[in-house]
Amino acid sequence: MADGNVALVALGLAGFTGLMVIIFFPGVRAAMGQMLLGTILTLLAILVVVTMLLAIPGYSIEPLLRKMALVQTDNQVVDFYALLPERYRVQSVEYMDTDGDGQQEWVVFYQFDLADGRSPYAGAIYDSDRGNPPVLFPYQLLPPDRDYLSDGFAYLVPEDVTTVGEQKEKPVNELLVYGQADSTITDLTVFRHTPNTFEWEVPRDDPRRYQPIGVFRGDGGVIYDPVTKHITTTNRVYDRSQMAVQTVYALDEGRGTYMSISDPKQPGAPISQKVAFSFGMPGDILDTPYPEKIVLGFYESLGRPQSQSYPSAREFLTGAALIEYDRGNLAFFGFGGVDGKLSDISEVKVTELQYAPQVEEFTASVTAQGQQPRFLIAAGAFRALVHGTPVSADRVDWVTTMVNGKWRIDRHTHQE
Repeated sequence: MADGNVALVALGLAGFTGLMVIIFFPGVRAAMGQMLLGTILTLLAILVVVTMLLAIPGYSIEPLLRKMALVQTDNQVVDFYALLPERYRVQSVEYMDTDGDGQQEWVVFYQFDLADGRSPYAGAIYDSDRGNPPVLFPYQLLPPDRDYLSDGFAYLVPEDVTTVGEQKEKPVNELLVYGQADSTITDLTVFRHTPNTFEWEVPRDDPRRYQPIGVFRGDGGVIYDPVTKHITTTNRVYDRSQMAVQTVYALDEGRGTYMSISDPKQPGAPISQKVAFSFGMPGDILDTPYPEKIVLGFYESLGRPQSQSYPSAREFLTGAALIEYDRGNLAFFGFGGVDGKLSDISEVKVTELQYAPQVEEFTASVTAQGQQPRFLIAAGAFRALVHGTPVSADRVDWVTTMVNGKWRIDRHTHQE
């Protein structure tokens, strides 16, 4: 829609220029017929108004276009923009079959608690399959504790996530409601259709007809894998070094939900968790002054094919660490009691990474880049596959050292 807005702005500016020419040049006006002149002036005035609207910060032409062209299918027309009170700002209306009855319903996303900044999104599915004449009844898409769906743009994608609770002759897709802020998907709520009344009963939404079976939020992103049905959340908790905790959740196939059996309002225990770079490992990682990034980069490079874009695991090391790496000493890097070599390691996950900037040490000299820091960091709770067998690594303490203009790491020896 952004491209359309740009095009309309350009067209509006062109229209404004034409309007000025007509107003200030009598010869042009005389050469045009009165009817043609009136038509052109009207169109140009409309273009000027649209241009002025688009100049308002945060204004989008899409709701206006949607109001002008209402959702219309099978001779059914519902103006949800006028139907909902002003305190609910309708943002989108889609028309799809959400309950597997062969008839399409209206999926409406709207904002509430309106403010100048981001306002939360909520959603409802309007169905007209009951009553004579039919009643247009709203079924809420409501997360636990009346939480909101997103504070960015919200949209729905049907997916076949689970068959629990479905009739074999009447399969129904689950509804994945995504929330997107800028270009990042930050929210994902999974709803399952659960019939709550018989066909001859009046419609009601207690218990909920669309029940949440998965609620996830990640400021660094949320990803659904349609093959494994795993959902991965990324949450930034290491602000200064742009690192995050990446958590993977699996569907409980027997129960048909991602939620905990002990607390249905919370996701169940994750199947894996690790520290990761929020935006991928930077190509110039050895230039970073943050030692925790270098330690994470080293362990991510272990067991991974060498890439021209990133340093090899060996390039992160100096001193005794470099010597022991060339020897293939697993114990030196935390994998004590495990037979094998470093080349036997794969799928390394850093499940905990600690650092203490408050005890940083500085060199005595001051350079053009300022005081050169020397951090002591503690990295622990590593997991990996060695010969395909899962193992956990012992805690290893590291210290960073500048070598030939690049930061490297070596084992830190504790002073008694």
